[in-house]
Amino acid sequence: MYDETRVFDMDSLDSALDFLISRFPPHTFPKLLEPGIGTGRIAIPLAERGYQVVGVDISEEMMELLEKRLSRLGQPVQVSFWKADVLDLPFRTDSFDIVIAVHLFYFIREWKKAVDEILRVLKEGSPLVLMHTGTGSELPFLNERYKELCSELGCSIENIGVKSTKEVVSYLDSLGYCVEWVRDRWQWTSHVRLDKALSYVRSRSYSFTTTTPEDIHSEVIRRLETELRQRFGSLTIAVEIPNQIYFVFVLRP
Repeated sequence: MYDETRVFDMDSLDSALDFLISRFPPHTFPKLLEPGIGTGRIAIPLAERGYQVVGVDISEEMMELLEKRLSRLGQPVQVSFWKADVLDLPFRTDSFDIVIAVHLFYFIREWKKAVDEILRVLKEGSPLVLMHTGTGSELPFLNERYKELCSELGCSIENIGVKSTKEVVSYLDSLGYCVEWVRDRWQWTSHVRLDKALSYVRSRSYSFTTTTPEDIHSEVIRRLETELRQRFGSLTIAVEIPNQIYFVFVLRP
């Protein structure tokens, strides 16, 4: 369900990736690593633009979907991938010309160690790109209310990794890296139906739901549904959510 919950505006994505290759063209930065390559939703468009993409992931199921997606392409692209942990990358130091990490550090408890490992395999003077592709099919206010209700029932939700990209940026600042934010360029408005958004939370599609005991989870979902009906009248209502793609470019001075 990952791709289904991470939908974005395709025109915005195309424009953002075109901007990326204008800043870091594949002929200058050919070998690209994506830790947490997943189903290839970003890796494949990057390979189609000329990068030699190498990816790792700890999920065999996600990489099976990536393999199926690659097999359906009309022409082959340069994407290779292995099962590996970002805390212990199977590559030599200074192996890559560019690294792109998309929504990665939210899922890693030892995220600083992951950052250090990524920097190890990145060539000196080469960019680390942090990419945010939007909130997908999420309703941020619904997610926050889920956490509040869990807390009220005695089950506090703790973040697995970072709470926001700003934490990663602060760490990179402390290491002496130069950071450039590129945002407010690729924006759109998502229309997310209440019933669809609630169904993803109910089915535990998001990491913040995975540790909640079943009895508390069921009660929270019941309360959420009641509150949504009281507030909106119907769960078939589509709510407008402002969205955007943005980058953080990280370079050693």
